[in-house]
Amino acid sequence: MKNYFLKASYLLDKLLIILVVSIFLFASCTDDYYLDRTEPSFLGPNIYDYLKTDGQYTTYVKLIDDLGYKQVLQLTGSKTLFVARDSAFNQFYLNNPWGVKSYEALSLSQKKMLLNYSMVNNAYLLQFFSNYFDSKNNIQSEGTAMRRFTALSAIDSITHEIGDKVSNGSFWKYPQIKGLYVLKDNTSMPLVYFTPAFRSKYGMTSADYKWLFGNPNISADETYVFNHKIIQQDITCKNGYIHVADGVLLPPTNMAQYIINSADPSYKPEISTSIFSKLLERFSAPYYDPASTVLNRILHPEFTDSIFVKRYFSSVGGASFYPKGGKITNLLPYDPGWNSYATSNISADMAAMFVPSDNAMMDYLTTGSLRILLKGDALTHPTWDSIPDNIILPLLKRHMRVSFLESLPSRFSKMIDDVGYKFAVSSDDVKKSYTAVNGQVYVTNKVYPPVDYVSVYSPILLSSNTKVLNSAINITETGYNSTLFAFYKLYLNSLDSKYTVFVPTDESFFKKSGDQSFSCLDPVAYGQTKAAFLKYWYNTKSSSVNCTLYLYDKVAGVVGDSVGVITDPAFIKNRLWNLLDNHIVVGTVNADKKFYITKANDIISVDNLGANNMSVQGGADIRKGTVCNVTNTYNQENGTTYLIDKPIQTGLKSVYKVLSETREFSGFYKLLIGIPDTCITQIFTAQGIDQGVKFYKAFNYTLYVPTNAAIQNALDTHVIPTWDSVYNSSPADKGRQIRRIVRFLKYHFQDNAVFFGQDVNNQFQTATMKDATDNASTYWSTGRNRYFKIGVVGNNSSLTLTLDSKLDGKGVFPIRTASVSSDPTLHNIIAKDYTFSGAGNGYPNDFKNIDNTGNSAGKAYSTSMISTSASTVIHQIDQVLTFE
Repeated sequence: MKNYFLKASYLLDKLLIILVVSIFLFASCTDDYYLDRTEPSFLGPNIYDYLKTDGQYTTYVKLIDDLGYKQVLQLTGSKTLFVARDSAFNQFYLNNPWGVKSYEALSLSQKKMLLNYSMVNNAYLLQFFSNYFDSKNNIQSEGTAMRRFTALSAIDSITHEIGDKVSNGSFWKYPQIKGLYVLKDNTSMPLVYFTPAFRSKYGMTSADYKWLFGNPNISADETYVFNHKIIQQDITCKNGYIHVADGVLLPPTNMAQYIINSADPSYKPEISTSIFSKLLERFSAPYYDPASTVLNRILHPEFTDSIFVKRYFSSVGGASFYPKGGKITNLLPYDPGWNSYATSNISADMAAMFVPSDNAMMDYLTTGSLRILLKGDALTHPTWDSIPDNIILPLLKRHMRVSFLESLPSRFSKMIDDVGYKFAVSSDDVKKSYTAVNGQVYVTNKVYPPVDYVSVYSPILLSSNTKVLNSAINITETGYNSTLFAFYKLYLNSLDSKYTVFVPTDESFFKKSGDQSFSCLDPVAYGQTKAAFLKYWYNTKSSSVNCTLYLYDKVAGVVGDSVGVITDPAFIKNRLWNLLDNHIVVGTVNADKKFYITKANDIISVDNLGANNMSVQGGADIRKGTVCNVTNTYNQENGTTYLIDKPIQTGLKSVYKVLSETREFSGFYKLLIGIPDTCITQIFTAQGIDQGVKFYKAFNYTLYVPTNAAIQNALDTHVIPTWDSVYNSSPADKGRQIRRIVRFLKYHFQDNAVFFGQDVNNQFQTATMKDATDNASTYWSTGRNRYFKIGVVGNNSSLTLTLDSKLDGKGVFPIRTASVSSDPTLHNIIAKDYTFSGAGNGYPNDFKNIDNTGNSAGKAYSTSMISTSASTVIHQIDQVLTFE
């Protein structure tokens, strides 16, 4: 039955001959008037007659005769042939991949490959072979072509495979048992060639040719088709052109098939590619090819089997849906088995692959970054077979390059990968090179790990119990030119920055009913009558994160029953990205500091750095006394990743709430609320969980709160007016007095969080601006329309403030200071102000409770969004702060 396929394209060619002859006869008999019988004097005989009479091409002529192409090459116009002389065939019989020793030993299929692959269905002078029409830009592109389709049909390469001849991927298990007829690709095979114009256009060097073909001595006027030099060109015939190569053109394989062939056990491990090949095959499957099946059934009615085509899961040229349906999420950048690979026009470029040898792959698994990362996980003795697809994919993508021209040996040191990271290769790393029909394969003695394997993101990708955070990191956004990109993956993979990332494991998101933990309390629901505990979990069926809602008793601190599940992508993205921001510190964590600011402007504390009992706490953790214990530590190229046993719970009490509930802050708080709707609305506004500081941005701040005694003393000494005096003042004076109190209060709010117990020596802006008409000099040289400053000096046992005082009557700056309380209950108090959106003013009561109770007109809780947040560290001080 296999012979049917060998005859299929032969019969098609016969049909073509009949059609051509019929057209020729019809024209001769009826349209003589339109035929110009005068032939140009420079034209030689037709292609067939030239080859026949020359005497050096008897083998090639035999191919034409045996395959019935005589009439085609005598009559049909617009053909270009790359032929080999008999002397070249004699050399071919001495050594060739097919092992044939004579013409008689060639099979019909092999003859068809030799003839059809040397034939291009258009007439080209060699000097124009590197030109092509760029339909995208509607221009003729000169000197930029390096590939053209040949007359070799895909149908000539159908094989019947069974057992170990079938791919080893998981989608090939049934064909391994039953066998199948399969095309390695169902598109045409192109030639790859390099003309002088092309080499000049792209600056190909002698080093490039040394690695591509082992020949660094190509002269400026030589053209090569693969590794065969054209030794005679532009033989002009009536129906096309003949170019003579110095060897027999054999159709190469595509990149994927070459890597499979190089995986043969007989190859030495330093150049064998069996491991990489096996990984690549995971991302392939057989797909039913109806066109090829129908064609063969027309030609051979007795043939009833189906024909399949091998396709790789990829975003370009391959398959993005499984054979039986279902979208594929793990996609290669392109199909390495696609003969006609092209990103825009097939003529302009091809792909390239750097394929590590078996030795390189085993060395990397034993000693490389992947082994170090996996040893802390379930895969304590990993093999390549045991590593999941989502971890293998970045490695494959890193070694697959979309452009051959950007992967020439002369450019090895300047290459970057598909996401912009450096991909430098030394020519000493390359042990073998092969030019396939769709790209260049470089076999290397080195693995080039993706950034995914060396960055702080690596442990999240490689650990089996970090699927929730990994899913959050891989959520995509639409960027420039409508392309999708995973922002957090790019962010954490940046090797130009340093990060510290705390990663709650999947199991840490769920606490049993009755657990006192504050883990994953939602700030929106915390501001409602029914608070919510959120359990994030990875749904393996949908390959996405879901969120289960649990009622939470704020008074008892107890998690109750579940009341629903949220799958809405917008809600999940909003909460998970907020969670991520709360667990990322830009910079390194070191033993000299306890407190750090996260990407979300949250304040966290880190204890026992590097010790077995290292832990981290958020604002709510500190208040509740809960800790997040570090279970694993990974030191990566751009920082450190810590796995923790509980999500960090950020602060849930606003500045307003902390001030109102803390007895020691009551004097300052009473000043804030002295006249409702007058002063308080200039400091606070209804937002977030309850009230938010009105002038806050998405940043971090410090609030210094004077003792009640200091406030009372300032009132008694008229440093600030009492509210009674303000209330009893004239209408004109009341506004001035209120402004004076507000400016006094805002001078206690400082940009940037500073902490008691940590080294600091700097000046910071406050929230009070110097008037435009105020020309007085100040201690910290504050200019007009600039914010007054506070000087802060601190160490492990004190924190002292120096005020922005003005000159006294003697022309001296009085040095006025205040000290932060050393009482641990009255310094480093963490507060958090939120802004929400999604309905009304984004106030919690604009939404229904998680169980759909509450505001009947409110929007569903799942539509609520956390927009921004600002954190504040609050300290008690022994004096009021004033710039007067």
